[in-house]
Amino acid sequence: MNDRRRQGLEKEISRIVGTTLLTEVKNDKIRRLVSIKETTLSKDGKYVDLFFSILDIDENLNKEKLIEDLNKLKGFFRKAIGSELTIRHTPEVRIHIDNTAEYGVKISSILNQISKKDSE
Repeated sequence: MNDRRRQGLEKEISRIVGTTLLTEVKNDKIRRLVSIKETTLSKDGKYVDLFFSILDIDENLNKEKLIEDLNKLKGFFRKAIGSELTIRHTPEVRIHIDNTAEYGVKISSILNQISKKDSE
């Protein structure tokens, strides 16, 4: 599969999964706390890696439970992708959590603490 086709499929799969998250997922926690960040399709088109970002950055949020709930939805996402796209083989879904937003907030709070110490 050429790169241009793969990039187009990645964008379309990202749109499908995002719409499915907002409209069809019944788990309210996932619908409120998770957003699709990146989609990567393998070169042969057999696997799609979905990178989700956690929107609510709480210390008491159980990430393992959230990942487990997302993994339970893999088949649901695959079915949604297969029904919307006209491709020969629907790719197998793999779920990943992207921690860059959480890391950015952590770095920002550290920088704010350092600037407060410098101003004192």
